[in-house]
Amino acid sequence: MPHCGLVNILLLFALVVCMPPAYAAELAQQRQTYRLAQLALVASQEPVFQQLKARLKSYPLYPYLIYEELKQRLGSAPDAEVESFLNTYADTPLAYLMRGLWLYELYQQDRWQKFLEVYDGRAVIEYTCYDLRARIRAQQLDGVIRETKQLWLVGISQDSACDRLFEWFETQPEFTTELVWKRIELAMDAGNIGLAGYLGEKLSAADQAWVRLWQRADSDPQTTLEEPALKIDQPRTRKILIHAVLCLSDDDIDQGKAAWDQIRSEYDFDSEQRDEVDRSIALLAAYRHRPQALAWLDALPASARNEDVNAWRARMAMRDSDWETVRESIKALKDTSDEPLMWKYWKARALEGTGDAKMARKLYKELAQERDYYGFLAADWLGVGYSMNNKPLVKDPAEVGALVDMPGIRRAYELLRVDQETDARREWNYALSSMSLKQKKLAAVLASKWNWYSDAIRTVALVGDLDDLELRFPTPYRDEVALTAQNRELDPAWIYSIMRRESAFAPDAYSSAGALGLMQLLPSTAALTAQKFGFSVPSESEVFDPARNIALGSAYLSELLKRFNGNQALATAAYNAGPYRVASWLPKDHALAADAWVDTIPFYETRDYVKAVLAYAAVYESELGGQPTPLTDRMEPIPLPTSAEYAHK
Repeated sequence: MPHCGLVNILLLFALVVCMPPAYAAELAQQRQTYRLAQLALVASQEPVFQQLKARLKSYPLYPYLIYEELKQRLGSAPDAEVESFLNTYADTPLAYLMRGLWLYELYQQDRWQKFLEVYDGRAVIEYTCYDLRARIRAQQLDGVIRETKQLWLVGISQDSACDRLFEWFETQPEFTTELVWKRIELAMDAGNIGLAGYLGEKLSAADQAWVRLWQRADSDPQTTLEEPALKIDQPRTRKILIHAVLCLSDDDIDQGKAAWDQIRSEYDFDSEQRDEVDRSIALLAAYRHRPQALAWLDALPASARNEDVNAWRARMAMRDSDWETVRESIKALKDTSDEPLMWKYWKARALEGTGDAKMARKLYKELAQERDYYGFLAADWLGVGYSMNNKPLVKDPAEVGALVDMPGIRRAYELLRVDQETDARREWNYALSSMSLKQKKLAAVLASKWNWYSDAIRTVALVGDLDDLELRFPTPYRDEVALTAQNRELDPAWIYSIMRRESAFAPDAYSSAGALGLMQLLPSTAALTAQKFGFSVPSESEVFDPARNIALGSAYLSELLKRFNGNQALATAAYNAGPYRVASWLPKDHALAADAWVDTIPFYETRDYVKAVLAYAAVYESELGGQPTPLTDRMEPIPLPTSAEYAHK
């Protein structure tokens, strides 16, 4: 066997084991043949496909050709052939996929009994509805009404696969007007106004008028509150009034509060309803940083107070440096396990603010041992260095070689090589599901060696051992990051931290909102940024190109930094939530300490995003060989809109 330096990157596990060049060449040829076989199958060139397939029996992705071939003729394939495939490849994700396709075919062919034999109870609404219909057709009715009712009684529109099932349900004695009203209420509470209107069509003309009034409470709450029909005090009236008040409060909190104060004693609202509205309005005022929010929260009766109320009492008090209220509110929290470091940090801040410097210092010392946003802030308060606590996940990386003979791992690697990353991830997840903890740790190292950083990061998170910083905070695309950082006068660690949070370095990342690539750019943002900075406007596919994505994302980040006068906390928040939202979150009466501003951002997603990115930046500075910049240097005080030129932009 030759020296490893002679083996190129085309080897199956070139970064883990050493293989002869002949095998590397054979694999390269097999990949090419596999691609040609796929093209032949798509082009319906059956003889060519069969010839190419016959040459790939030893290739790890041979099962994928069998799968694609059978998939094309599944509707006419004999049951025995499909069952043979499921048995032969039972230890691959392909069996699950094929079973799903077969179940759909059996359903479409009205082969109810066979469907029930094949059904595996998969937790997918579409197939659950198919199963229930099959049981109805097969007269296996035990539990069908109960399960169908559970599917139907939700505030969202279910999959269209459930339509025929629901049509049947509506013919059953158990389907009542009361049930329809219950779902209408769920739909209205969930904001699915169109669904409520659709359901209303199943009611009498008189009841439909009530549904339309409830819908109007959502779109025109002010005039709905003046509707004569709502003067009659009855349960349905009270629900519509509450909906209108909450919608009006969302539009204009002062008007909503005034309307509620007027009607709350005029109708027989129960105590739970009063508490719900009082709490909702007070919390809305807190989310929007209204000056009266703390007073409204304080005025809530004990029955209306919950963990959200106590948490936002603390948050509003943070903004005013009202440390006694911060202490009191944190003490009132029954459970701080969701964000233990946050509340420990603010307890320390409150202790310091109320004169108990000794206890505050004790808490800061404990926090400073953590590699975390709050740990770094605590270290800054103490004037000490950050605890990175870096420890390799695997003591002997050579042990990774033990995974290479696992068929699923071999298939995952080959799927990556032929650009089938979704299938590769499916194989990877399937392999992980049967691994020991030690094997999962080795798998994380292996994924990193493949430069499959997103899945290395995800696998480390699955293991739960988070101290290997090289695995968790990789630094790919160094040349591209260095170039754009220099061109835009940005901190490379900050660029890396944005990429890490946005995509975990998956260049093909695609969000539900349509954001693309490493730095998750919307096509519209990419186009506008390209125009502003003199780049050619990219197509959607070009936005995925790593170098282009980094250049455009960094340019946009530099624009946000300039817009917010160099305030990195504000620019980071704007990258996530948009600059206009962030401008609306600026303090109205006095400048704020950045830590208080961050922890009172109304969107929890953006709060977590800003904290993660700022903490990651410190880690990345360390990983890049530098001394971490104190977070307090990255977190300048948050100014008033009048003292910042960007407020009106």
